[in-house]
Amino acid sequence: MKSHVGLLKIFVYTNLLIAFAAGAQVLLSYVIFQIPYNYEIVVLEFSATLLLYNLSIWVSKPNDYRKSPYERTRWIFGNMLVFWTLNAIASLLIIYTLTQIHFHTLLYLGLIGVLSLAYALPILKIQGLWKSFRHVPYIKVFHIALIWTLSTVGLVYVESINNLQVVEWKSLLYVLGCKFLFILLVTLPFDIRDMKQDSYYHLKTVPIALGQLKAQYLCYLLGVLHILLVVAMPTTNDIKIGLILCDVLVFILFKTKIFKEQNSFLNVYLLDLVLVMQYVLCLFSLLLA
Repeated sequence: MKSHVGLLKIFVYTNLLIAFAAGAQVLLSYVIFQIPYNYEIVVLEFSATLLLYNLSIWVSKPNDYRKSPYERTRWIFGNMLVFWTLNAIASLLIIYTLTQIHFHTLLYLGLIGVLSLAYALPILKIQGLWKSFRHVPYIKVFHIALIWTLSTVGLVYVESINNLQVVEWKSLLYVLGCKFLFILLVTLPFDIRDMKQDSYYHLKTVPIALGQLKAQYLCYLLGVLHILLVVAMPTTNDIKIGLILCDVLVFILFKTKIFKEQNSFLNVYLLDLVLVMQYVLCLFSLLLA
C-alpha cells in the first residue's frame, strides 16, 4: 500500500497525473465523436497541461521552500532536476506538435493559452494588488472547467474541421455541456478541501459561500445532472454506459474516501485519476459490446 501511495505522490507532485488526465480527456472526445485519433493533439494537450501547471507552481514559489508547511512544495523545489527535465521534455513536445497542426488550430490555441495564463499569472488589479483570475470571487472553479472544456473538446473539434472530419453541431454542444459539468464535478472537491487555506488568504470560493455540507450536496447534484445529460447524449449506448459507470465511481469515491477522510491530502487527487478512468471505462465498454 505504501508503495502505491508513494507512486501516486510522485505523479501528483510532478503534475504528470493531471497531464495524463488531460491527454485521456482528449482521447475520450475522439471516442465520443467517433473520429480517428489525432495523436499530435493528444500529445500537445498533455505537454501544455504539464507545462502550465508547473508554471503555476513556479509563480507561487515561496522564499524558503524548506519552511513550507506543504510537503508537495518542499518536494518539488527540493527536486528541481526532475522539475526542469519534465519542463524541457514538455517544451520540446509542444514545439514539435505545433508544427503538425493547422493555422486555425494555432489561433484557437492562442485563445486557450490566454485564458490559461490568466488563471496562473497576476494580470488583474484587485484592490490595488495584481492578482490572477483564480482570485476573482467565485470564478475559480468555473474558469478551470471552461479551460478544460475548450482544450479537451473544442480543440478536437477545431482540428477535426481542418482535417475535413465531420462532427455534428448538436453532438458538439452536448459534449461541451457534459464536459463542463463533469469538470465542475471533479474540481469542486478540491475547493472544499482547501476551504481553510482559501479563507486564510481571503479567497472567495463556491464552498466558502455555501458551506462545506451544502458544497458536498452540490457535488452529488452535479453528478446526477451529468448522468441525465449523458442519457440524452447523441452517442452510442456503449459510450453512455462507460460515462455513467464513471459517475458511479465518483459517487463511491465521494462517499468512501474524499468526503469521509477529508484530512488526507492525496484522496482528492483520485479525481484526477478518474479523468483517466473515464476514457478507459468508455474504451472497455466499446470493446465489450
